[in-house]
Amino acid sequence: MNRQRTLAVVMAVVGFGAVVAGIYQELLHVAPGYDGSITTGWGGRLNHEEYLLARLGGVGVVGTLAALRWKYAAALPVAVGGVEIGYSLVAVSHYVREPGLYTTVQTFDGTTRLVLGAEPFLLVAGGLLFLGAGVVAWGTHGERAATVRAFTDAGREQHLAGFRDE
Repeated sequence: MNRQRTLAVVMAVVGFGAVVAGIYQELLHVAPGYDGSITTGWGGRLNHEEYLLARLGGVGVVGTLAALRWKYAAALPVAVGGVEIGYSLVAVSHYVREPGLYTTVQTFDGTTRLVLGAEPFLLVAGGLLFLGAGVVAWGTHGERAATVRAFTDAGREQHLAGFRDE
């Protein structure tokens, strides 16, 4: 039982690490062998969405810790994992439709090819780890409930046996 509880916390912390590492990576890169650069409008600082993703990762860790005590708190890391994965899919789908990933794109000085960076992969990995942490944390309560139920059933039988002796 303690291994599953520890596993849930470790998965949440590693998921948080993946999210934080992911938001510091780039979403798109120019493919090797092509010329060009990608210019961002914020000069390298994180935007509000990336701060939100990091804060949500922290909420997911706290939710996993709370789920060790309260079963229904396991919904929090599951929800955080869904948001992290959803954000990545929306961001990637935007670039799949607009300039075209992994295809040759015409620019003002020639052609180039855009490829995905590490950010969406790390965010999806973090989201999956949060989903897993929530499921594992939810599952720890089944074992604990069975142990408590067996303990109370044994106590009830012993108590009833004492009444039968009199």
